[in-house]
Amino acid sequence: MRRAHGRGAAALALLLLTSACSNAGDAPPEQPQPSAGSGTGPIAPGGTLVYGQIAGVSQLDPNTIASGAQTQLQTLLWSGLTTWTPQNTAKPDLAESWQSTPDHRTWTFKLRAGVKYHNGKAFTAAEAKKNFDRVLDPAIPAQVAAKIDMIEAVTAPDDTTLVLTLDSPNPELPVDVIDVRMTDVDDLANVDRAANGTGPYRLKSFVPDQTVELVRNDGYWGPRPNLDEIRIVRYADATAANAALRSGQVHVLWSVAPDSVAGLATEGRQLLTAAEPAGFVVWELDTSAAPFDNPKAREALSYAANRTEMMAAAYAGYGVPTPANVPVNPKNRFYDQSLPSHGFDLDRAKQLFAEAGVTEGSTLSFWAVAGNYQEWTTVGQILQQDLAKIGIELEIQTNEVSTWSAKFYPKGKSYPNLLAANYLSFTPPPDSYPLAWFEGTKGTCECNWVAPPDYDQAIAAIESAGEGPERETAFKDAQRILNRENPVVFIGSTAFLSVAQPQVRGLWVQAEGTLHLEEAGFAA
Repeated sequence: MRRAHGRGAAALALLLLTSACSNAGDAPPEQPQPSAGSGTGPIAPGGTLVYGQIAGVSQLDPNTIASGAQTQLQTLLWSGLTTWTPQNTAKPDLAESWQSTPDHRTWTFKLRAGVKYHNGKAFTAAEAKKNFDRVLDPAIPAQVAAKIDMIEAVTAPDDTTLVLTLDSPNPELPVDVIDVRMTDVDDLANVDRAANGTGPYRLKSFVPDQTVELVRNDGYWGPRPNLDEIRIVRYADATAANAALRSGQVHVLWSVAPDSVAGLATEGRQLLTAAEPAGFVVWELDTSAAPFDNPKAREALSYAANRTEMMAAAYAGYGVPTPANVPVNPKNRFYDQSLPSHGFDLDRAKQLFAEAGVTEGSTLSFWAVAGNYQEWTTVGQILQQDLAKIGIELEIQTNEVSTWSAKFYPKGKSYPNLLAANYLSFTPPPDSYPLAWFEGTKGTCECNWVAPPDYDQAIAAIESAGEGPERETAFKDAQRILNRENPVVFIGSTAFLSVAQPQVRGLWVQAEGTLHLEEAGFAA
């Protein structure tokens, strides 16, 4: 649930989903088939779009994003040096162009002139430097830092030139800097009142965990936004949110439960998801505390996961089980097809648990969210029934989002005996982030895993090598180590499902699940 929906935040982790479904069997004929974007055709200027979600937005600092519920704001209120295309590549945003030295260790970005923050302050290279310096500050819980931790120095020779000097080569840097969002660092105290970005919309009002209201930024440096306003509304539960969509009160409903899709994507409504989903249903574990500080306990849990049944029951066929236990979709060209499978095997799980000291009569806890993500609880209930067969009790607890995340986020917290249900959303390879998230002391995985040296060496090779055999081998090496060490248990690969009214145009879904609204409007 993060951006790496976590949370993701790495978390709220993001193939067309219909392709993903084909791995698990063809969808029933009546099952709505998703699209990567909303309908095409001319867009009428003006109007207010109401965007509904069940999870709330708790704060507006774009570089310490706390939840996947905040992600849709990232491109509305703020800009980065670069931004995503639907093909998972980088295109110009605040940087008009960029170039690197042949060794990919020095990158020069030429910035747009005349750009201003929403508060009227000029955006310059010096302002960009402040944002990069802040993200790279170890005291700041910025998840995107894991993507750019090879940056050694940031300099601003003039108002429109930003130079990033790296301590190791990175041919993917224009992609890795996308999520460093530019805000007025000198006025962060007002970020929840003014946002102070450079994006196409400005903040009108914000009530934490309830509503966010945006208005068109008439001073925006780019194309004029289509809408007059966007209202983001949190609903108490799925029942209320689904009713609001059916009645027409909501134009777009984000993160619809898979078992609700068939009843909502009707009467011309559009079902949207990522063209190549790179999101993963996971259980995060504290690998620094018993029992999951023992790799055998982690491996046992992976064998105890009946992934096929879990994905069928909880995700209605919109997803693919991940028995290799790595954060790479099997359809991705960098996926290692030779990885050993952790097929459902309770006898093997019982043996490994016993070797790790988790014997009959032991109790584990399962940590999920109340009023949302019922699919996580469904997955937990299946595990609960299976663990009971080998004498292990699983206590399922559901909590408010803030309580749920505080248990294990940010990295460094101790949560022994606990499985934290989560949704990790990543950018798919060739971006290194899905694997770099686990890297040694520099990674941001809340699992507290200390990666072995050969894992860090593989990540270094991925991040420094250009296209070719060396990089492909490094991707395989990293996956093999994760498959062996199991710092996180990956249940399945999927992506957020959203439903839009028939008249909505201009939406598209990013690989890690972010629903892009910056070009949204209503059919003419």
